Amino acid sequence: MTMATDLERMLKQGFYSVGAYDADILYIYTDFRSLGAHAASYPSKNEFCKAVVSPLLISGKTIVLTTFTYTSQGIFNVNGTPTKLGAMNKWILDQPDHVRSEHPIFSYAALGPAAKLLNGIGKSAFGYDSVFHRLRGKRAAFLHIGRPVSLGNTALHHIEHLCGATYRAHKAFRTEVFRGEQYIGTDYTAFLRRRDVPEESFEFDFSRPAAALGEKGLIREVGSAQELRNISFYWYDDTIDFLADMFNDNQRIFIKSDYISY
Repeated sequence: MTMATDLERMLKQGFYSVGAYDADILYIYTDFRSLGAHAASYPSKNEFCKAVVSPLLISGKTIVLTTFTYTSQGIFNVNGTPTKLGAMNKWILDQPDHVRSEHPIFSYAALGPAAKLLNGIGKSAFGYDSVFHRLRGKRAAFLHIGRPVSLGNTALHHIEHLCGATYRAHKAFRTEVFRGEQYIGTDYTAFLRRRDVPEESFEFDFSRPAAALGEKGLIREVGSAQELRNISFYWYDDTIDFLADMFNDNQRIFIKSDYISY
């Protein structure tokens, strides 16, 4: 049995075990520091990445991955500006049928039947008509492949936006957004960490929320997160509701700080 077959069987069984096939849309986080050892058994990095998500796509699921570029000035081209993230995030942008959202700082790409969900996204990165807003009520879930849940989830910034975290502030960007030669717009916004509070970086920390999600039974997981071989699944709507409740109980739950503004 080849290493490639081992990986594919492990992933298919893992996806089944955690209930990934029950969702329609899967917001995926990957970390290949461990699973990447299998890449040498494939003819190319493209084939390796394809193998990781093929069971989901074949089953008719839509996958969503981050393709952030952090283009805070100049031009962001939806069709051409490369992501600054990892192998899987780069891979999805090379797929002919992908759909990519237009936010110049925090863009996303999707493949599958519901990929058009990302078209014409709103100008707020984390608020109304953002990817997070649009996923609500869509039988969406988070799926981690080789990435511990404790390392973070961008959805916490959606909660901070909705609940009005005082250690963040709204900022607009003059970046001009194009799709090919078509001008889309400018003044996209994001809810970002404040830089005006001395000795405060407001660095995020998802370890406590991740532990609470686990204790609540919201995370289904197989494999070792410590060895970066985990497959972890948790429903989107349930997670957003739970994180919002956590924030309302403790407005510092997402940061490594005791700061609060009264």
